[in-house]
Parts: sequence; structure tokens; C-alpha cells
Amino acid sequence: MQPTLPDLIVDIRSLSYFFVGFAAIWIFVLGFAFMVARREKDLRAEIDALKETVDAATRK
Repeated sequence: MQPTLPDLIVDIRSLSYFFVGFAAIWIFVLGFAFMVARREKDLRAEIDALKETVDAATRK
């Protein structure tokens, strides 16, 4: 049995929904990873500043 044109159009439309969903999930994952990395960088800078403050206070 050969697929008809309407069957092929439904398959193509289903694949486009699949691709859009797949792309949305990856955008979310990459955005979340970027956000976590940025927060981690900010926390490291804050920890370094606190270490310097503590070191300066203990040297006095």
C-alpha cells in the first residue's frame, strides 16, 4: 500500500511539531545551564571577596 499525499502531509506536520518541541526543550536546557553557570560565577566572586575581607580582618 502506497502512502497518499494527505498521509504524507500529516507525517510532515507531525515531524515539524516534533522538531519544534525538541528545539524548545534544548533551548530551555541550554538557558538553564547558562543561568546556573552565571550564578556560580557570581557566587565564586562573592566568596573570593569574603575571603579577602576575612584575611584583611585577621591580619589587623
